[in-house]
Amino acid sequence: MSNPPPVNQLSRREDLTTRRLSVIVQRYEEKKHREQVELLAYHAAFPLTLTSDLLYCLRETFVKDCPWYAVADILLSGLCETIGYDLYEMESETRNALLKELDERNKKRIEELGNFMFHYISNRINQNDNEYQWTPLTYLIEGDEKFNTLKQKLRELILSLSEKDEKDIEWRELSEKYDDFLQERGFAPLLSKDELHPLDEEEQKISAALGVELKPFEYYVALIIDDGLEELKPFQFKTVTVDIRGQIIKQEQKEAFYFTEYLGETPGKPSELGIEMVAIPGGSFIMGAPEDEAGRDKDESPQHPVTVQPFFIGKYSITQAQWKFVAQLPQINRELKLDPSEFKGDKRPVERVSWYDAVEFCLRLSEYTGRDYTLPSEAEWEYACRAGTTTPFHFGETITSELASYDGSSSYGDAPKGKSRRKTTPVGSFRVANAFGLYDMHGNVWEWCLDDWHNNYEGAPVDGSAWFDNKNDNIYQKQGSAVLRGGSWFLNPEVCRSASRYINSRAVRDYVNYNFGFRVVCGVGRILE
Repeated sequence: MSNPPPVNQLSRREDLTTRRLSVIVQRYEEKKHREQVELLAYHAAFPLTLTSDLLYCLRETFVKDCPWYAVADILLSGLCETIGYDLYEMESETRNALLKELDERNKKRIEELGNFMFHYISNRINQNDNEYQWTPLTYLIEGDEKFNTLKQKLRELILSLSEKDEKDIEWRELSEKYDDFLQERGFAPLLSKDELHPLDEEEQKISAALGVELKPFEYYVALIIDDGLEELKPFQFKTVTVDIRGQIIKQEQKEAFYFTEYLGETPGKPSELGIEMVAIPGGSFIMGAPEDEAGRDKDESPQHPVTVQPFFIGKYSITQAQWKFVAQLPQINRELKLDPSEFKGDKRPVERVSWYDAVEFCLRLSEYTGRDYTLPSEAEWEYACRAGTTTPFHFGETITSELASYDGSSSYGDAPKGKSRRKTTPVGSFRVANAFGLYDMHGNVWEWCLDDWHNNYEGAPVDGSAWFDNKNDNIYQKQGSAVLRGGSWFLNPEVCRSASRYINSRAVRDYVNYNFGFRVVCGVGRILE
């Protein structure tokens, strides 16, 4: 019997890459979206390491029609491995398989990606933005003048950091396999293992300044092996817009994406109880209130532009059922009461919790899930609340008690007075969300944010990060007052505005009140190793 003809089979890695890419693509109903997501994954293979900002910029430059939430889908899929805070890497064979497919589709694109990465890294060096994860990110054509120029700039940057005794210089062995698809085409990594041994004069200075031996090292990463755990699912919701009198002038059905953080006996496995985390696209907005906005306080100024990276935030405030589950998990730093709330009900928001309690909740949830949960920064909270609007409320120019829970005995603008419910309402009771798909951002309970309190926005961060007076403090060493956002069932509508910030003599971090609750965020890059 003659031998059967040879079969051209995929390698195990190429086959696994194909299947993992298929898992991502099949989540999208429209064919054009599936094609664009697949194309973005091919582009994501060019850098040696990825951040959410980098992949978002790749999308904006090369695959503009790709849904923004595909950035999170790719980073949280089995294609990538998490190797640090908002830092991802593809295995060499995975990267090669994707790049080969991209090259077959567009012969010029590899060179275009090299030019893109040159400008991306150069811009960040010139901006001095204190984010150094992008330094070892790319391949460029070896021997090209701009390759050598950029490499020299990186070396100078590292030397300047070492002279300041900075500790966030991290040398890592990104890959042993440089004889791959890009190497064959004349590309070389900006920072490679060979360049570190033997140490030249400059590297000896770095080594002496840091007090460590500079050499590649092995490190452990968290590999996501169950693609289903990270699946983003669509959900539909209703939004409304009102005029200055509170009359609904527009209703729309919208769609957003979310994943469920299940709370059950086995972490990550489906259970009846879970926290729905909504994907929020990155973008820029104007934070604060204009001078002519009714109810504006001086602590809401000056208005300033802020750019926020993609993240996930709870669809609702944390409920009492969710609180009880997490409160019975092993203690990290602080004891938690199982049932602290004044107004009982599993679906009502938890209240009478301090800022320290909320932080402890986030730490326990992070330990349980393997993802890094925190309170939102003040900028993230306002960006999520506004959802692209610039009006006092995400509903429009005013608010009514048919849309949110607040003290309806007073009104805002020309809207009529309404109901005062005198207690919290179950989350999502009003069945109207903002354009991001978030509920109860106005009223019900004040929500703790991570930041220290500041009397105005002079000197505030513009990158969406939390604003701390002392960034070196352990989170449990934070003292003084924090920020509360969103208003509550107890107070008038003007303090429920998107820009409203709350503090009083009692709003220190350890204070509890039946107005105070919180919701949680999880960044695209905030997965614990």
